Amino acid sequence: MAFSKLMRGMDFYIHLYDDRKDLPTMIKNDAAHEKHIIDNYTELSKLISSGINHYVVIMTFGYRTDDTALKALLGKEFKYLGLLGSKTKVEKMFDDYREEGVKENWLKRIHTPVGLAIKSQTPEEIAISIAAEIIKVKNQEPPPDLPL
Repeated sequence: MAFSKLMRGMDFYIHLYDDRKDLPTMIKNDAAHEKHIIDNYTELSKLISSGINHYVVIMTFGYRTDDTALKALLGKEFKYLGLLGSKTKVEKMFDDYREEGVKENWLKRIHTPVGLAIKSQTPEEIAISIAAEIIKVKNQEPPPDLPL
């Protein structure tokens, strides 16, 4: 909720997807412009399109759902794609992706662990670190095109 509120305050349009319809943070999140209850994170492949002005942050409740959400977005291009998660978890996930043939150039575009390394502790601090990283990406010169 802290992240949605902060990003909406900076004029980002917030789409929120979750598979838990009774999740209090989903129900109470008044900052999101759109809230969608999905059956499975695989649906994100159809719901989230590539876009040079699209900023996507994956912050589900666990490794399995993070993996499903990220796989649903494989090969898509975004201005920013971030994944909340421990370094160990992400390294294991990326090693598995490499074995499955996912191209290194696509993996290198994922910001993980998400946010600037400022030793964030509270939800608000974590939101600020992620928002700061997104603003940094938004305002920098575009990188040279890398083949996916």
